[in-house]
Amino acid sequence: MQLVAIGSITLDIVVSGMPAELARGDKQEVGSIDLYPGGGALNATASFMGQGETVRLVGALGRDGLGARLHEHLEQLGVAVGSIQFCPDQPTGKAIVLVEPSGSASVLARRGANACLRVQAQDLLADLVYVAPLALQPMESLAQALSGKSANSSCLVVNPSVACLQHQGQGFRQVYAQADVLGLNAVEAQMLAGVQGADIQLDLSVQHACALASRLQHHAQQALLITLGAQGAVLLFQGQHYVQPACKVTVCSTVGAGDAFLSSFALAWKRGVGPTRALTVASQAAAMRLEQWAANAFPPLLGEDDNESPVP
Repeated sequence: MQLVAIGSITLDIVVSGMPAELARGDKQEVGSIDLYPGGGALNATASFMGQGETVRLVGALGRDGLGARLHEHLEQLGVAVGSIQFCPDQPTGKAIVLVEPSGSASVLARRGANACLRVQAQDLLADLVYVAPLALQPMESLAQALSGKSANSSCLVVNPSVACLQHQGQGFRQVYAQADVLGLNAVEAQMLAGVQGADIQLDLSVQHACALASRLQHHAQQALLITLGAQGAVLLFQGQHYVQPACKVTVCSTVGAGDAFLSSFALAWKRGVGPTRALTVASQAAAMRLEQWAANAFPPLLGEDDNESPVP
């Protein structure tokens, strides 16, 4: 099977073992600070590769030292990097991931070169096209690429960005209509439904999520998936709702769990697995990610072992 993952590539600066409360203006010790390759498209790539698939990664890096180092690291890991673009005018994307004692992760992101990504029709030549959250301009280029692509049996899986949901421009609406699988979390689903900021609920009941799915599904053959954190997920397909409870785990970090869920569901779906089993596979993948600090299974770009190695 030919797979392509489109979207962001970042350097994740993961801070774990944080104190329960941060005192502003003071330096505090944390458990660890490590540098991992991350970003939605790369997280999906790691997920697909972990399930035995070869994936072409379509993303953008800055033409800087960090971009060159990330590119080299990914190539050494066996990632197909031939479709990665280099943006000369923007730095490589970065994210600071702050993991609280509860495992809840807050992310401070700088898109950088990811905002320069340009998707072309040849990038979509695959059996499964997985689209991680995109900035506005890359989403518009994806819409143009889709309009120029001949019809085939490829499965288009879309996880829209907050920026696209806020703007809901013509390109996004076109991609939304063509998506075979649309993956949203509770907040994103409400944004797509037009709920305004102050009225958005962080936690939705399963019943409310099912009602939202019915409202948002573009056509009956579109699989519309809404993840609900500890409450699990709901799926609407061909007029039927499926409810998947979350696995019970000890949470280390929530970062990357959504990417693990949707990418694992997408691959199972394309392989012809039924809705109930595909949801179970996705839930198990998300549970495994919740038990780890980093957003994917790739090793760190620079970890504490590297920091402690003697300089020759």
